[in-house]
Amino acid sequence: MAELDKKILVAIRQANSCLVGSPYSFPEDDAGLQRLADIGKSLLEIQKKLDVLSNMENLPEPLSRILKVREIYESNAIEGLGPDVATTSKIIDTSSSVTNFMEWAVNQGLKNDKHTYDVIGLTAARGLSRTFSMEIDRPITGIDIRGLHKIIMGDDSRSGIYKPYPNAIQGNEEHQTALPSDTPARMEEFCDWMNKLSRRGFQTLESIVKAAAVHAWLAHIHPFDDGNGRVSRLLANLILSREGMPPLILRHKGDRERYINALAFSDEGGDISRLILVFCRSIERVIEEMSDPQTAQEYFDADIDLRLSGDFRYWKSFMDEWTQEAFAQLRLVNLKAERVGDLQPSDFRSLRKGKPASKAWFLKITSTDSDKVLGLWQYGYLPGWTLTKLEKEQRFPCLLFFVPNPDSHAVKPFITPKYKGKKNITGLMIEPTEKSTYVWGEEYDAIRKLSIKEAAAKFASTCLSYALEPYIDNKI
Repeated sequence: MAELDKKILVAIRQANSCLVGSPYSFPEDDAGLQRLADIGKSLLEIQKKLDVLSNMENLPEPLSRILKVREIYESNAIEGLGPDVATTSKIIDTSSSVTNFMEWAVNQGLKNDKHTYDVIGLTAARGLSRTFSMEIDRPITGIDIRGLHKIIMGDDSRSGIYKPYPNAIQGNEEHQTALPSDTPARMEEFCDWMNKLSRRGFQTLESIVKAAAVHAWLAHIHPFDDGNGRVSRLLANLILSREGMPPLILRHKGDRERYINALAFSDEGGDISRLILVFCRSIERVIEEMSDPQTAQEYFDADIDLRLSGDFRYWKSFMDEWTQEAFAQLRLVNLKAERVGDLQPSDFRSLRKGKPASKAWFLKITSTDSDKVLGLWQYGYLPGWTLTKLEKEQRFPCLLFFVPNPDSHAVKPFITPKYKGKKNITGLMIEPTEKSTYVWGEEYDAIRKLSIKEAAAKFASTCLSYALEPYIDNKI
């Protein structure tokens, strides 16, 4: 076995060992280990970056504030809650010196302002969870978790109490959550396991695995009528914080669909491998911000004030024009697309620089009479070989084509399709300054310039071709 393979194997086994006692584990047969190679590679890549990262406790104040605002905003937004990121930032700044958030909210007349309280409640709960995280040996109890929930939910009649009636997970209605009568015992079992987690060191690979297991298990139980996702993300970050790790910040535009898919996958067979990959990508993105505070500030300012993102807005207008045309072309071949993600200005800038952590699912392709997914187009950065064919100012985020993985147990639900010949494309890029589109995949190492309408037609014909005959390369 090659040296890298040995390291990957060790990483997987270390990850597996910290799942003992939970509903989750990794297969250690040959086929299972091969599927988990991506997990090992991602964990090792994060470990390399952590090794050169400064202590989380000594972050510059502006960077610490950026991470706090992003965490609060995205955790709310992923549930369709809270105001925009600029308003979230203002609310957090206004309440930054407050110690009793509830009293302050009442005095300010804000407790009945739902959007505002979404920010205040989650900020207060985050503060309490950070206090818990600093008390390393303090066990986390069901009372603590209900307390966090009560702060998040505020005056809601359901706040701080376990569900009185059966509930379901939105988007995964087939999963059977814990019955109300079983919930207290299930939560006690969960807390007992969480409090027995070994702490093997500072900033270790296992930290991410533990956080993913904590999140998945609580979401699986679904102990509350509402607010389960926000509480789960708080607990995941509590685990990460205790072990000196960067926070989990899942983007509502770029990560939500992949995140929900990974949680549903963990519910099916106790496999959190996809969720770990989602966590790895999120944490890798945060590490990049921590490694370059100046760029992190520029990206944050771009998300706060779109006036600073003229290049993004200009590109987005042509991207929207292409998308509208692509939808029309799909209808002509009895296919349809669901928009499942998008880019924020910061993602746009990051992908222009070739940063992989800002990849985002964009369009899922299905037939007009079925919800079965036939293909996926994902935002990414330009393949390396294209860089010699485009000037620097011509390089923008691109769309890359993937097909469903025939291995239902695979860590990656979508993979690159096998080359089918000159009539199909595997990627495209909108070039707004030229008001045109570059496409590739029709033949090896070649890129072609098309109009927006021509590229949309080529996109639709590619989707149809793979819908009729998938052509999977199982080696990928």
